[in-house]
Amino acid sequence: LLYTIKFEVAMAPKVQVSMDFGIKYLGSPSHGNLKFCLSDGEAIAANSVIVSYNSPVIDKLTTELLQTSLDVQDFSREVVQNFIESCYSGEPQNISKDNFRGMNKMSTVFEVSWLVDKCCEFLESVDLGDYEDQLFVVKEALWVSTTLKKKRLIDMTIKKFSLEITKSDTFFLREFLCDFTARNQDELNFAIKIAKKQEVILVQSLISHLEKNPHELDENSKFLLKNINAAQCSEKNNSMYLKLITCLQTIEVPSSEDYRLVLQLFKNVSLKSKGIICQNTLVAKTKLPNLSLDPDILEKHKSFSGFIEALTASSLEFNSLMICDAAYRWFRFLKKSFVINNFKSAFHKAILERNLSPVYLDYITNLSKTCASMEPLVESLKDGNLTTSDGYVRVCSSSEYTVEQLFEQDNEIRFIFNEKPPELCCNKSGDCGFILKSTGIRDGKEFDIDLLNKPEDYPDDIHFHEECLSVSNMHFAISDNGWEIPVTWCGSPKQDKRCPGDISWGYVFKQKDHNPLRPVVYVNFDCNI
Repeated sequence: LLYTIKFEVAMAPKVQVSMDFGIKYLGSPSHGNLKFCLSDGEAIAANSVIVSYNSPVIDKLTTELLQTSLDVQDFSREVVQNFIESCYSGEPQNISKDNFRGMNKMSTVFEVSWLVDKCCEFLESVDLGDYEDQLFVVKEALWVSTTLKKKRLIDMTIKKFSLEITKSDTFFLREFLCDFTARNQDELNFAIKIAKKQEVILVQSLISHLEKNPHELDENSKFLLKNINAAQCSEKNNSMYLKLITCLQTIEVPSSEDYRLVLQLFKNVSLKSKGIICQNTLVAKTKLPNLSLDPDILEKHKSFSGFIEALTASSLEFNSLMICDAAYRWFRFLKKSFVINNFKSAFHKAILERNLSPVYLDYITNLSKTCASMEPLVESLKDGNLTTSDGYVRVCSSSEYTVEQLFEQDNEIRFIFNEKPPELCCNKSGDCGFILKSTGIRDGKEFDIDLLNKPEDYPDDIHFHEECLSVSNMHFAISDNGWEIPVTWCGSPKQDKRCPGDISWGYVFKQKDHNPLRPVVYVNFDCNI
């Protein structure tokens, strides 16, 4: 880049000067005719001609208003020194996370456009690999937007967070909204913009906040209630919508604004949603989503990433643990391999488009114990921030069953929460839990399992929490002698025609003299799994 200097001489040639022509004069007392006055009373001297070439503001102050000093008390010595050195050298000097805000503000105030661009490039280059870096980028972009009234950085940040799927939007939002009261409305508005199909995370955060702060709606709660898509929430996660309504019922003295917000919440919920709320009654599904799926859905695909992409585009209801089950079958029984990076890319897309929670680390680790080929997959998921150790609860059935008892008889399989999750705020006597009703293979009937989902149908010693338990947040498996056996892509259990009297369920059970089995359910209290 070159500066052009016009001399007031007839026919004088234009002289081109390089951007760094002033570097040799840096710190020269004889050229320091312009003082930058700091907050500590000291001043840094610079040459007015050199900094004027960079800044039209300083050019006007020195040539038209004849100022010989500038008040820069809002900026630190480091920022002022770096700003001057940048003007002298034509290159950004020492921009860092510590001084970014000052450098960007000073460049903006004095209209040094090329340096403003370099500050933006610095923020764009920050890796979003961990939460602290994510938070830095968000706070600085919002500060520039609200204080300097410049939208470039916030637009860039929203776009970048949308592209950096699992590293940014999903996992950043969970952490960012943990301290709900610490967020201002600009920050909440940013969270809403990047949430998109992950809006369930906003609802979760609102519920957690209301549970900790019942009895009233603060300004942040009202802001989210005004801006969340209640119809989408009720359609994707009925139990969470019910839980939100339950929290709102704890408001002791609602204001007229509170009433309007809650009424609008109900109004926005379409009657075509999966569940209709009426007098706290939910018409909900009872079939567990990961049972009786046709194995051909998986086996017809040549690549595992292609299977995930087809699954994502389909109308099939699925969750992240079901993808793990597919990987287990793919590796152990189909004896196929896949490219880890392609898998992660397809999984990222599925998480964004289908509102999936991260994989429960304990679950996939248990699967890898009987399928060593899955170990690299487990590590790749951990590296990609695609796993979680929280939110899920593993619940075992109260009883064990022989193969014959489990598959040929009708059963009411009881599940009790031995350690009550915080989501089950319950002071009733007895146990919190749920019952799965199974239909045995006999008289032409197929094996089936349904969740008993009406509290009034439960015995007195078990209370069912319909506000946070539904088939949409349950994943079924079998514990076989301490090993976790996934059953998602096995079709339905059937009488084995080759061995009359024996039960076959895909690759899982081949004969009656099997070890006792214990049904297991993984419940995800965060959102749909």
